[in-house]
Amino acid sequence: MNTGQPVKRAYESPLRRSQAESTRMSAIRAATELFVDQGYGPVSIDAIAAAAGVSRATVFNAFGGKPSLLRAAYDVAIVGDDEPVPLPERPWAQPVRRARDAPTMLMRYAHMVTVIDDRVAGIYEVMRGAASAHAEVREHWDQIRSERRTGAANVVSMLLERERLRRGLTRRAAADIVFVLIDPGLYHQLVEEQLWKPAAFERWLAETFQTQLLAPRRH
Repeated sequence: MNTGQPVKRAYESPLRRSQAESTRMSAIRAATELFVDQGYGPVSIDAIAAAAGVSRATVFNAFGGKPSLLRAAYDVAIVGDDEPVPLPERPWAQPVRRARDAPTMLMRYAHMVTVIDDRVAGIYEVMRGAASAHAEVREHWDQIRSERRTGAANVVSMLLERERLRRGLTRRAAADIVFVLIDPGLYHQLVEEQLWKPAAFERWLAETFQTQLLAPRRH
């Protein structure tokens, strides 16, 4: 019912909002470090709160629990911050879309994937391990894989705007190949475990994208 009285709106202080965002990022950074060092199971909300310098209640109020905090840590690692800007709209992702030809697009995409994987590989492995033992983490894990599959299909769509796929390769199979190659676990195995240099991984990934997805180049 409209009484004709002006509606009082809650005032949100910019300073308070900035402090809340800073507290959230402190908790995410602390959680990321602890999860990567110790794994998901052994780390408690109390330990995360202590490392972040905030109260246990603050962490729960901001995230609701460990599974959501783990997902937040993964999301921040993907893009580098907690701003609500989709990955394709990030300035550093735009060169992929602006590429005029398919080989250049794949080279730029390989660079972007390498930069992201360098940030996310550790927390990704934590989530992979936790998903097998914790149903609530498994939900996030399944969603992340679904999002990566959608992203792979989008890459193939952009590729087809520039060039045909190699002979005999279906659109679906091409998306499957991209889906596998951009798994951060692959970066973890080759760079973190086998001690490849990130630059070597990037070159290999670009070459693999091109040989697997495009027809051989004529010289």
